[in-house]
Amino acid sequence: MSRLRSASLLLAIPATLISQTAWADLTPAEVWGDWREYMENMGYTVEAEESTSGDTLTVSDVTMRMQMPEEGGSFSMSMGTLTFVQGDNGAVEIRMPEEMPMSIDIAPEGPDDEPVSMVLTYGQSGPQLTASGSPDALQYDYAAETISLTLAGLKVGEESYGEDQAKFSLIGTDVRSRTEMTVGDQRSYAQTGQIGNLQYDVLMNTPEEPATVKLKGGVLLIDFAAGGDLPTLEDAADMAAMMQAGMAMDGSFSAGAGNSEVAVSDPENGDFGLISSSAGTKLSVKMGPEGLHYSGGQQEIAVDITAAEMPFPIKFSMAETGFNLQAPLLESDDPQDFAFGLTLNEFKMSDMIWGIFDPAGHLPRDPASLVVDLSGKAKLLFDLMNPEAATAQIEGEPAELHELSVNELSLNAVGAAFNGTGDLTFDNDDLETVPGFPKPVGALDLSLVGGIALMDKLVSMGLLPQEQAMGARMMIGLFTVPGGGEDSLKSKIEFTEEGAILANGQQIK
Repeated sequence: MSRLRSASLLLAIPATLISQTAWADLTPAEVWGDWREYMENMGYTVEAEESTSGDTLTVSDVTMRMQMPEEGGSFSMSMGTLTFVQGDNGAVEIRMPEEMPMSIDIAPEGPDDEPVSMVLTYGQSGPQLTASGSPDALQYDYAAETISLTLAGLKVGEESYGEDQAKFSLIGTDVRSRTEMTVGDQRSYAQTGQIGNLQYDVLMNTPEEPATVKLKGGVLLIDFAAGGDLPTLEDAADMAAMMQAGMAMDGSFSAGAGNSEVAVSDPENGDFGLISSSAGTKLSVKMGPEGLHYSGGQQEIAVDITAAEMPFPIKFSMAETGFNLQAPLLESDDPQDFAFGLTLNEFKMSDMIWGIFDPAGHLPRDPASLVVDLSGKAKLLFDLMNPEAATAQIEGEPAELHELSVNELSLNAVGAAFNGTGDLTFDNDDLETVPGFPKPVGALDLSLVGGIALMDKLVSMGLLPQEQAMGARMMIGLFTVPGGGEDSLKSKIEFTEEGAILANGQQIK
């Protein structure tokens, strides 16, 4: 987890560079001072040489370094020479080099692992960066024709890898952003930006493995927004302490049409290929003392897979996919909200796939849909962002479940429809009624339409043995009653305060 924390800080560097400021009657020294303070508050050691000539501040040999926690390695970035020029309107123009190298050294985790060193180059063409406002309320305005991040060197142990063995290239065009900073007891920021087109190209081919993996793709019309509060702490990499001090982040991302292509060339196991596309993507994340909120989705997804062991391509599509996750991050004496959601809407398979198990077309081939919508309350028993606490908690229970609401649970496929809703509470002081699990109290309402007809079709197709179907019918008879229409069943499962379990009013435990 500590390496993930460090990686999030390291990857924030390019975003910082393309996000900058606007102000009134600022001086070059104030702008550079804010930059330096910001990076030092993020946990970096900043080295630079400063010189002033008239209204121009030149900062040369700028290097930022960070040691990863738990002796995990180090990161450094050379920004070359930065020039801060006082403008006539009280703003400050910031001139940056078009290429800035970043070095990442990852220490081995175990005796059999080898150290990894890589050099990445952050590039930009036609950059324009202006700072304006005041020292305690800053605004950075940035624009560039292109930005890029490329792998310039990779070494694992004593082995170096060239571009024909390891390649990474990320290129964005028509880039612009605005970042507003407020500096007080803590630093608050709000950022918006756009990228007209983003393309990536990755290749992996190590001498020890026969396979070559190529990944290419891109996405159009990216819009992003972010904001948050950053406390000033000596150890910015301590995410648990930062969170307890009030650190909060809120970001969103949306994009238009995208595509990706994976090609694996493997002389031993056969080739593999995957082509996918979508009409749009959305992601959002919010993290703070109140917990983590993470959601996203795509529209009009199409996937085409070919593999050596498959006699024909595998093709499927979906009109929409979506997910959401809400979870507490910090230990608390009181239960905290959580949620989980998943949507797969109008899933379709090609007729070739259907033909594998239903060549005669017995089953309806209507699009399938799945919706899962759960929420509730749970008590986290340790700080999730604290790696020491997380390690100490491995052998114990990580959390206590107190409430669960099944807001929607539905599956519509092959002519049948299942639905479920309900609410349950859990007594964590009673682990005897349901051995090893907190006692549930509440009810679940379930329904199934078309289930018997589907079972009969599966039996006639030879996919479900007759004796298993008979056993399933007996179980259905015990737990369900007829619903409101043909081939319709429903069931109400109740968990009482006394520890009994009822199905449609009949006690089954």
